[in-house]
Amino acid sequence: MTTKESSGAAGVCPVTFVDRVDGVDGVDAAKPVIGLDLRDPDFAKHNYDIYDELRDSCPVAWSTEGDGFWFLTAYAPVYDATKNDDTFISSEGAGIDKRPEGTGDTMAIPIETDPPDTVLYRKITIGKFSPKNAAVLEPEIRRMANELIDEFIESGEGDLVKQLSTPLPARTIMRMLGMDESRWPEWVSWIHTFVHGQGPAKMQAMQQLLVEITTEIRTRQHAGEAGDDLLAAIMTGRIHDRPLSESEQLRYVLLMLLGGMDTTSGLTGNSLERIATDPDLRRKLVQRRDLLRPATEEFLRHGTPTQGLGRMVSKDVEFYGQRMKAGDRVMLMWAAANRDPAEFPDPDRIDIERHPNRHMAFGVGLHRCLGSNLARTMFQVMIDEILNRLPDFELTIDAVPRFDNAGNVYAPTAFPVRFTPGDRMYPPSSE
Repeated sequence: MTTKESSGAAGVCPVTFVDRVDGVDGVDAAKPVIGLDLRDPDFAKHNYDIYDELRDSCPVAWSTEGDGFWFLTAYAPVYDATKNDDTFISSEGAGIDKRPEGTGDTMAIPIETDPPDTVLYRKITIGKFSPKNAAVLEPEIRRMANELIDEFIESGEGDLVKQLSTPLPARTIMRMLGMDESRWPEWVSWIHTFVHGQGPAKMQAMQQLLVEITTEIRTRQHAGEAGDDLLAAIMTGRIHDRPLSESEQLRYVLLMLLGGMDTTSGLTGNSLERIATDPDLRRKLVQRRDLLRPATEEFLRHGTPTQGLGRMVSKDVEFYGQRMKAGDRVMLMWAAANRDPAEFPDPDRIDIERHPNRHMAFGVGLHRCLGSNLARTMFQVMIDEILNRLPDFELTIDAVPRFDNAGNVYAPTAFPVRFTPGDRMYPPSSE
């Protein structure tokens, strides 16, 4: 077996490439093998350097870390695998590792389901996330954004992640579910620990989430009034002419919270980092607010929060020159594909008028993100109001801190800024 260390940008990529593999069980002679742990803090620090090198050297590679998984980084293979729900199935989990045997019904709905069930599950809530409904919610989201900014605008300093981009999406999804949004800090803490944590802490957060969601469902059941909110839609949903079981309801609500409390905040923080360090970009957005919609697509492409999701190979197949076996895990890295120069010229540059812009930040096909319309609305409102009310904001630190585990979601944990103090928009709460 011959190996070479990855040089990467600035020589920091923690990847070992294997040119040939001889006499290693389960590894084909021509298989490009890497040692890459997506949960390693080094990956979170150098993810885009790693993507660049892998696209050039082995865009479909096998990592020996954990249970082992295929790692797809170029646009074409990621797109083709994402669209092929028969070969690359979702029902065995969206994470890196294989689901342990005997764990029962643990998949998140509808992201960890396969056709035709995927379409049926999505129909239950898709109306709540339509463009029309996102437009209806926009004034409410804008008021919430301004109320949050009011809490710190007079001081001339604040944290745009902790005080705006984290609470706004969390409160929005909890409000849509009909849950007590004042508890958003607790829920965010559990979600962040579950998504970004490891070991016992991750499992404890998962158990807490399941207990709390079950309590919400049963409280609503005992009240005897379904209502017409998102939780009611899930609780009264049907599939194959039967109502959803309590387990299905629980796993559906869990996905709503996972999607609502992490990714939009990550997108906003990633985008603010670029706006803060690029005066021309900031100036263009301030002066041409009509560009905010196309800019949203470019920020999604460039700062993709959900780096990728896992699937499982359902049958032996040759895919882009590699022999994949039934049961293999595959990581479809949308963030890497979204920086592929074969699809996006000069991909590391923010071009807010880029066209076409066929990014995969929300995935593609049947599993495309249900909440994409809502996410765009929340993001645009937050950026719009920051540029309206804090146009001269400046970062007060040299490097934006991020979650150590970026394998699923790449996001800042804080974004401290200072700015010219301004006036409140609404009078202080009397509570």
